[in-house]
Amino acid sequence: MAEITIYHKAHTRIDGSFAHGEHDRESIFHMSHYAPRMSQALKDHIWAQLNLSYTTKQIYDKHKAIWWEHVNAGQSMTRDDFIQLQDIAYLDRKHKKGSWRLHTNPTISIRSWALQHLEDVFFLQDVGEINGIQIPFTIGIQTPIQCESMLSYGDNGAISMDATFGTNDMKFHLFTLMGFDDHCMGVPLAWIITSRQTV
Repeated sequence: MAEITIYHKAHTRIDGSFAHGEHDRESIFHMSHYAPRMSQALKDHIWAQLNLSYTTKQIYDKHKAIWWEHVNAGQSMTRDDFIQLQDIAYLDRKHKKGSWRLHTNPTISIRSWALQHLEDVFFLQDVGEINGIQIPFTIGIQTPIQCESMLSYGDNGAISMDATFGTNDMKFHLFTLMGFDDHCMGVPLAWIITSRQTV
């Protein structure tokens, strides 16, 4: 059993300003339900661990262990002590997005990426129109290792193709060209991403 006494129905900061909601000027246009008011020092610490390839769960477990030490030592708590797994996952998503998005315009971003990875791109077609016919966006990706695998497992062998839809933000189709090794295990030989199913 516990008795809860509410002295102020609004969540405010020490200076009396609102801590969240429509009256919080600092949180306008921000996703305040993820990582709200987390200190920049903690964000930098989490991003540093993400750069070292720690998983979000590993970072959370390490942080939880430090939190227990603070509790047992009777230290005062801050917002940084109460981060949740979804807070770290949100920062992880931002971290990953910054590593592959080269421009705010998706077309420019993809073209820039393709120019940086010419050895991995065997086909690139921007959205357009020729003689009134809509041309879909299409990019074909095959790494040098996949090219070697294609020569090894695709020559005089069975090649299949698998497709998925809706697994990305743009809802594009992802086609995977598959070969089979000596143990009949699937080996991805190339990927094709397109905005239309029939190219």
